[in-house]
Amino acid sequence: MPAVGDEGENELERKILLASRHEELRAALRRDLRPGFKIKWIHAHADLLLEILEHDYDAIIYDLEISNGNGEKIVKIIKKIRPKVKLIVLSDDPSTELGGRILQQGVAYYGVKPVSTESIKQVLLSRRT
Repeated sequence: MPAVGDEGENELERKILLASRHEELRAALRRDLRPGFKIKWIHAHADLLLEILEHDYDAIIYDLEISNGNGEKIVKIIKKIRPKVKLIVLSDDPSTELGGRILQQGVAYYGVKPVSTESIKQVLLSRRT
């Protein structure tokens, strides 16, 4: 299975990078965000920063689960590399401490899984970055 995959071809679509190991999340977003969104799926942590450096995205959906314990640092790096990108961060950790620290980095949305695809869609359609 490749670490990177493209969904869709229309250049008018919003380009979304999904960094998650969960095939179910990818399938749900693919189903619920059509039409209007082009999703590129990465499920290997090593590919994330390189992908962000090499390609522009309208939004990044980043699941902290792939971070190998460095999620907060990766969020900071993403925001330094692409300060205007709409960054959605997903986590299994329900602590308000982690959520607060992540939100302080200027993310558009921090959600504790499971998160509805409708919630993600609303953030993607909003003007927040």
